[in-house]
Amino acid sequence: MSPDAVVVFDLGNVVIPWDRRLAIARFVDDPDEVERLAAEVFDLEANLHLDRGADLADVRAVMESRHPGHGWVVDGYVEHFRHSLGATDPGTEALITELLAHDVRCVGLSNWSAVCFEGIPEAYPVLGLLEGVVISGEVGVCKPDVEIYRICEARFGFAPEQATFVDDNDDNVRGALEAGWAAFRFTDAPAARTELARRGLLPDHR
Repeated sequence: MSPDAVVVFDLGNVVIPWDRRLAIARFVDDPDEVERLAAEVFDLEANLHLDRGADLADVRAVMESRHPGHGWVVDGYVEHFRHSLGATDPGTEALITELLAHDVRCVGLSNWSAVCFEGIPEAYPVLGLLEGVVISGEVGVCKPDVEIYRICEARFGFAPEQATFVDDNDDNVRGALEAGWAAFRFTDAPAARTELARRGLLPDHR
C-alpha cells in the first residue's frame, strides 16, 4: 500500500444515507405531495443553494422566484433535516476502518449545508474516523467545481496524484478526475472495496 495515499469520501449516500423526501414527509402528510415537492420544488438544484452556504433568506427567495408560494418548504426542510438521514452504512464504516489499518489516510468531502451539518459529527461517530471533512456550505463552493478539490488538498496536505475519490454522483466523480484525482462512483461498500483493492489501496481477498 502506498504510504502517501489518501482516500476521500463523499458523505451523503456513501457514509450516511440521505433522502430529502424523508425530511419533507415530516411536515407534509400527503405522500404524493411529498414526491411532487421533492421532484419539482425542493429538488437537487434547490438543495445546492443550501449546500453552497447561501443564507436561508436567499435560498427562500430563490425558491419563491422559481415556485411562488413555496418558500416555506426550505424552512421545513432545514427544521426537519435530521429525518433525511439514516444510520451509518456499516459497510462503509468497515471500509474506512480497514483503510486506516493499512495506513491509508481517509478524509471527507461533501456537498452539505453548513446549517444542516451542525451536530452531525456528534451524531455520527464514524466521522471521527476521518482526519476531517470539507463541507461545501462552510467553504462556499460545491462539487464538481475544481476549486473545492483544491481546498481539500490544501486543508489536508496532499497532492492530486495521491487522492482517490469515492462519490455516488457521476458529475462529482468527473470533477475529481478533472482535478487530477483518481475517482470512481460509489454503488455499495463491497464494490468500493473491490475497486480500492484493484487500485492497490487494499489487499485483494479473492
